[in-house]
Amino acid sequence: MSNNPTVFARSVRKIMEAAAPYGRVRNLLRTAGLDREAIQDPALKIPYADMMMLTELAARAAKDGAFGLHVGEHVDQCSYGIVGRAVMTSPTLGDALHALALYLPIWTDVGSFQLNLDRSVAHFQWQYSNCSLPESRHDCEMTMATVVRFNRLSRGATWQPREVWFQHAKPRDVSEHARIFRAPVRFGMPTNALLLDRRLLTIPLKDSNPLLHKVTIEAAEHLLLAASTEVNISHSVGSFIRQNLSSGEVCLEHAARHLNLSRRTLQRKLRQESSSHRNLVEQARRDLSRYLLLSTDATVTEVAYALGFSEPSAFHHAFQKWHGTQPSAYRRIESH
Repeated sequence: MSNNPTVFARSVRKIMEAAAPYGRVRNLLRTAGLDREAIQDPALKIPYADMMMLTELAARAAKDGAFGLHVGEHVDQCSYGIVGRAVMTSPTLGDALHALALYLPIWTDVGSFQLNLDRSVAHFQWQYSNCSLPESRHDCEMTMATVVRFNRLSRGATWQPREVWFQHAKPRDVSEHARIFRAPVRFGMPTNALLLDRRLLTIPLKDSNPLLHKVTIEAAEHLLLAASTEVNISHSVGSFIRQNLSSGEVCLEHAARHLNLSRRTLQRKLRQESSSHRNLVEQARRDLSRYLLLSTDATVTEVAYALGFSEPSAFHHAFQKWHGTQPSAYRRIESH
């Protein structure tokens, strides 16, 4: 697994669509250094941590404790490109799960699926890689709801898991978990997993297409060999800064250590992309300050500390330089 896992930028579209009714999607994208053009790019990859952060911010803006579940249950399988088509055209549910586990690296290297078979139970497990990532309940629940959405395509029958397991703690309201998974949901478990009756693996899928599946698999095998997780160094450093602003540990040395580079090598790579660590810190603070002021109830002082400023006066000075006005005035004007 990569130390800086990536995902196609277009993955963010489903999150933005779910957040759109609550407004200010453009500001939300800016917090991750993205725009609408970027998430339409079919080839662009971004740090997975940015998508995790956007999911959490969108859930907060929507005031939806089950935001990840709601995104996952409405996912369009075709939006996952060849990985989605490999799943949909599979002959059986078991084949679909195998295809998802095998070809996921084409889409992202943030984690892996594994199908383990017991006598009567199949465990389809999801595990994040051991790299440094922010904890994201919504991202994990979105992933598991998407798997169920992908595979409730059986011919002439509906199915449900025996149980659903999550490693994270139990949220206050689990009514949506029960509705979406139609099974007991357990939290604080050793792994994230769907537990299925093993006999369900032989259920045929209604969109099964042997010829199309063969062609899709051949193409997927080629893409799997050529799969690239490269993302430019500015995006990687920017992502690290956004995840760590509140702790204040965003200096060049910390960023270099996170990326397993020397300080000098990181500086050189940033210069090659016409960027710098100082500019990336300022950009992250500017974009996140706009979001926090317009989309949350945080006080100006709380925003200052969340952005890693040592004192509110430093934030006021920086904000005046960015926007030509003070934070409280900006919030008052832009909110009306």
